[in-house]
Amino acid sequence: MKNKRPKCSIVKSVASRYLENIISVEPVHKGTSTFVYRLITETGIFYIRFLPEKASFASEVLVHNTLYELDVKVPKVIAFEHKDKETNLSVMIIEEIAGICLEDSDSQLDFKEILRNAGKQLALIHTISVDGFGWIDKSSHIKLKGENQRFEDYFNLYLENDLQALCKYSFSNEEIKQIRRLMISAGSILNVEKAVLVHGDFDISHIFHKDGRYTGIIDFGEVRGNNRLYDLATFAGFYQDRKLYSYLLKGYCEITPLSARDLYATELMALFIILRFLGKKVNTKFSNHWFKLAKKQLNHINNLDNVEQLLDITRH
Repeated sequence: MKNKRPKCSIVKSVASRYLENIISVEPVHKGTSTFVYRLITETGIFYIRFLPEKASFASEVLVHNTLYELDVKVPKVIAFEHKDKETNLSVMIIEEIAGICLEDSDSQLDFKEILRNAGKQLALIHTISVDGFGWIDKSSHIKLKGENQRFEDYFNLYLENDLQALCKYSFSNEEIKQIRRLMISAGSILNVEKAVLVHGDFDISHIFHKDGRYTGIIDFGEVRGNNRLYDLATFAGFYQDRKLYSYLLKGYCEITPLSARDLYATELMALFIILRFLGKKVNTKFSNHWFKLAKKQLNHINNLDNVEQLLDITRH
């Protein structure tokens, strides 16, 4: 059961143990996984986050600190407690990443260089090893450990349930059969022995810039161990904007080159991720959104004449 959002007076009391001269405390209502507040002080802006459930920021702090040492532009952790005595919640305080996210930016802004730099940083994130696949053990601040030791165990955990759920949507029988065939291929082509750290919710709301210059990536609350293609697949599948994806991919490939097979595997991973949401969102207000995304991703895969053409988007 989730706890209630702490009052601003209590938040200020908690934050005052680590920060001096706090001028104001403002709730930030964007996002639902944590309670977030903006702290304006005489020396700068910080954010304080509380986990609304019986869990810890331990693993997320470990991720932040590890990435910070790799020179990935992420918020610096100022303070962390497994369980704060005033709120009985896990708490962390981080520095502000300058600027605004791409999602809130003017549509006339040129995203090309921002996403190229974000792609380069994403490739660095994927150099961090994780012991196992799936959600990270939130209680550990020493080692990043996933729920499943093998990729196939993670991949197959909900797969049959999600495939069975397709009949509750307006897919044709042939489309359902094709998705099943593609998932059989995906299970093979995506299978890797070792997991790496993935952001888990990599989208334009988490990529920041200031006046068109990339400044960083935020929100590592959904991190997990997975195939390195997971974040690229999320970005490609959720937006279906191949131009933005090409900008991100170009930067990524400057650090970690990808083959045509890798890029095709990314498209299969995108369909797999969307399939998971279809399985979870049956008969909800979001079900039609995920149905439309699945149709677009399936059509995109069907329109590929050959996997080699995928390399074109990394060359422009």
